[in-house]
Amino acid sequence: MTIIAGITTCFSWLAAVLMLFQVSLDILGKFLLGKPVPGTAEVVASYYMIALVFMAMPLVEKRGDSIAVDLVYDRLGRWPKLASRVIALIFTLAFYLVFAWTTLEAALKAMAVREIILGSLVFEVWPARFFLPTGCVLAAVVVVLREIQTGLGAKEAAHGPR
Repeated sequence: MTIIAGITTCFSWLAAVLMLFQVSLDILGKFLLGKPVPGTAEVVASYYMIALVFMAMPLVEKRGDSIAVDLVYDRLGRWPKLASRVIALIFTLAFYLVFAWTTLEAALKAMAVREIILGSLVFEVWPARFFLPTGCVLAAVVVVLREIQTGLGAKEAAHGPR
């Protein structure tokens, strides 16, 4: 779980740093030299932003940083809490896996036609389409691993270390 989140987080940070440099060069080139970096808007929107968001999802799941409303949950007994955790796990996995499946289909179609966008330059964008399903599948794996770890941790707390 830590390895998956670490690798994808590095990838996400790399996208953020590359975006920072490219946009900075674009701005400096535009205002100092009168020559912006061609294709900056296309690369930022089609590659960096997608990688930044979707490759960070495993880290969000590892940390448990998703939005949670504990208003009712904290007042539930042991079994209703367990049932709500199982239901939340099922819905979370269903969301990630359905989203991964549909975006994988779109990515494969984009790859088949070698999808491009036309801007100041012509860019192939189909490779970036694979960030979405990859991020979702890895986030789902982290969710499962986190739940296994949490379950084992709860069992160990109840019965002591073995």
